[in-house]
Amino acid sequence: MTSPTLPQHDADPVARRRALDSARERYAYDATVCPPFNLYHSLPGDEVFGVAYLTERLAAAANVPANALAVKLRTLFDRFDELQDYDDLFTFVARPAIADTWRSDAAFAEQRLSGVETRVLRRVDHLPDNLRVDPGLFAALTGAPLDQARFEGRLFVADYALLDGLPAGGARDRSKFLYAPIALYCWTEDPDATRDTPPSQRGRLVPVAIQLDQAPSKHNLYTPRDGLDWLLARTVAQNADNTLCMMAHHVARVHLGLEPFAMATARQLGEGHPIGRLLRPHLRYLLVQDELSRRLFVNPGGYIERLYGPTLEGSLEIARRSFRQWRVDEWSFPRDLELRGLADDHLPHYPWRDDGRLVWAALSEFVAAYVRWCYPTDLDLALDAEIRAWLDELGDPARGNLRGLPRTPERDSLADLITNVIFTSSPYHSAMNYRQAEYATHVPNYPMALYSPMPGVRGVADESHLLDMLPPQSASLGQLEIVTLLTAYQHDQLGHYETDDQLHDPPELHELVVAFQERLVSAEQQIFQRNRERAVPYVGLLPSKLANSASV
Repeated sequence: MTSPTLPQHDADPVARRRALDSARERYAYDATVCPPFNLYHSLPGDEVFGVAYLTERLAAAANVPANALAVKLRTLFDRFDELQDYDDLFTFVARPAIADTWRSDAAFAEQRLSGVETRVLRRVDHLPDNLRVDPGLFAALTGAPLDQARFEGRLFVADYALLDGLPAGGARDRSKFLYAPIALYCWTEDPDATRDTPPSQRGRLVPVAIQLDQAPSKHNLYTPRDGLDWLLARTVAQNADNTLCMMAHHVARVHLGLEPFAMATARQLGEGHPIGRLLRPHLRYLLVQDELSRRLFVNPGGYIERLYGPTLEGSLEIARRSFRQWRVDEWSFPRDLELRGLADDHLPHYPWRDDGRLVWAALSEFVAAYVRWCYPTDLDLALDAEIRAWLDELGDPARGNLRGLPRTPERDSLADLITNVIFTSSPYHSAMNYRQAEYATHVPNYPMALYSPMPGVRGVADESHLLDMLPPQSASLGQLEIVTLLTAYQHDQLGHYETDDQLHDPPELHELVVAFQERLVSAEQQIFQRNRERAVPYVGLLPSKLANSASV
């Protein structure tokens, strides 16, 4: 392995340019695959899964076919007869704790804070114009006037507008149904809490109302006073959350959103470029996993079309809408918290934010130190033609097509961008992906699709209506299987680069890596301590549970 070298210092610039020319031939863009994304044309041979990786990943999911054989399904496309049937799907796959608590409002609200999708909730200073909640009803449900809660910054909304107007239904399944709800929450303080009370015990996030559609009407708003209809409305919201999470964030902003970074790194940063060497472990297997997704997930008849509510084109439209709204700089962890109004203590209990800050701080400190090691002065960065070409390609509408990139690279802005990329590929992806094992394997809690609409008349719903709405036998087993396959294997661990010798030489670079690992250990210990005080421990951001890349 050659020593890390900036292009202006390379002893053989001609050979370096030739190697990059060859890489650009292998890593070719194709804007026709899934516009407006610019993705690779065909998978480069450099990107295939290693034998050891494939062997370990298949072994980790060996219980999936055994579980399927053990489950005795009578008529695959019929609905279940009772809710217990969903629990009976767990034979060789572990039954998650949420199976015991999913009916509670507390479990429903907690999932906005520490569940699978943790980046939808936002604080609002007033109710959105298209959400109508009677102030008297709000006060009766929360114990506080609406104006007071608004003034004190205790109103929160989860809005699924991105799903509005999309077609639902699959090629092989019976009719499916999709809503674009808005859910209103309020933080309620515990009157006995003091300054010494742990944040997670100072109160709770309370679900107040769910409006099924973006346009308000007299008939589409549900509250906890609506009995079983409220549980059905919550099921609608959970399905919307699952759908948005998968297509708008997991697919659009991690896998397809990071693909330009993998492409530009291979095409524009030489093998010895120190920034390329830092990024490659965090982009490893991204392209081949995207290839697998093209063949099994987002293809006609694939998992997305079979198991999720929208048509295949509808699901892809969610990804497109998300990408068009996306700015890389605004997706940065601290900036995202600010934009959603959750950077302060108006929401005392928010494990994603609080644990995320520990991980982000460790990562950003490491990356900043690494960038300054690469570029001792701003002039060193200014003379780096490869990093300028890398940024130009990422922002080029005909190639990377990304917005929100630094216009003129400086050491601090470059470090922020790299931290953002790594955090998205590693902590964010791992937290979102692996939390599915707890929340999405239990189908009634987090269904991928709805198979009947809300009842047309209030007050008549019983458990039969819920069973009609939830996925039937075949789709439920499919949901359990695909989630288990996606969550069973963790390839490596954030900050551990045992197979990447180039990140341990020279010695001063090795010292940066070791310091990073030590800070992650400290973060893990702090999270363990916090979890002793939390009603629901959050393990989504434990550094030992975070892979280096979005390799699944």
